[in-house]
Amino acid sequence: MPIEVKNLFHVYNKKTEIENTALCDVSLKFNEHFFAGLVGKTGSGKSTLAQHLNYLLKVEQGEILIDNFVLSDDKKKMKKFKPNNLRSTIGYLFQFSENQLFEENILKDVMFGPLNFDKSKEEATQLAREALKTVGICSEFENRNPFELSGGEKRRIALAGVLACKPKYLILDEPTAGLDNVGKNMIINLLNNLYEQGMSILLITHDMDLVLNLCKEVVLMVDGKVKKHVSVEEFFKENLESYSIKTPNIVNFTKDINNVGFVKNIKELLEVLKNE
Repeated sequence: MPIEVKNLFHVYNKKTEIENTALCDVSLKFNEHFFAGLVGKTGSGKSTLAQHLNYLLKVEQGEILIDNFVLSDDKKKMKKFKPNNLRSTIGYLFQFSENQLFEENILKDVMFGPLNFDKSKEEATQLAREALKTVGICSEFENRNPFELSGGEKRRIALAGVLACKPKYLILDEPTAGLDNVGKNMIINLLNNLYEQGMSILLITHDMDLVLNLCKEVVLMVDGKVKKHVSVEEFFKENLESYSIKTPNIVNFTKDINNVGFVKNIKELLEVLKNE
């Protein structure tokens, strides 16, 4: 089992007046090669769960298994654990990640991750150039200041910085937030290509159109608990309004015309969308 979460709890501000249980007995499994949407209203525990997978938050109670890594509240199990080894396996792209760009040119910015993981300058340069090519940034851009680029280009540069570390898994927090349609479509195409090339992806988002277009399965978080973990087809059969989630217009339209027989079900709709 590549990723398994067992009985995970997390409490913010323990023993204070503002104590908040962000995760409550969360158990979850992902099979080999997944593209999962992690959804739920603000405060449902999505980011808290994702940050545990990258060891941005330590396990207070419970256990997480990621390939050969064990994250646990048991210190004996964590004795030989090295965070950098895990973080090179699971890349994490934060929301509005372009705000983290800081170097004087694009190439140096993308090289930062590999250098931080003990790659030589030559290795880091090669990895950075490969990652830039993957996200569609040509070599002529290498020496440009990242702050001179568009929002979509900056987002792709930030993603290249993660990809340069050659992760097996990729976690993204609202990767299309604030982008125009052109920038959003570029990110969608890029993520779809990464998945088809073998990368496993966990997508945190409120954008159900993104989930519909990209994901194969969906994890719904409600009040710090996993309410559902189902296929994307099953997810969009639900009454999502009860979870404060807006259903994509195309799904509502499909349900409205279902009895007429134009599109029989959500699965058929997904196939139609993929072939557009």
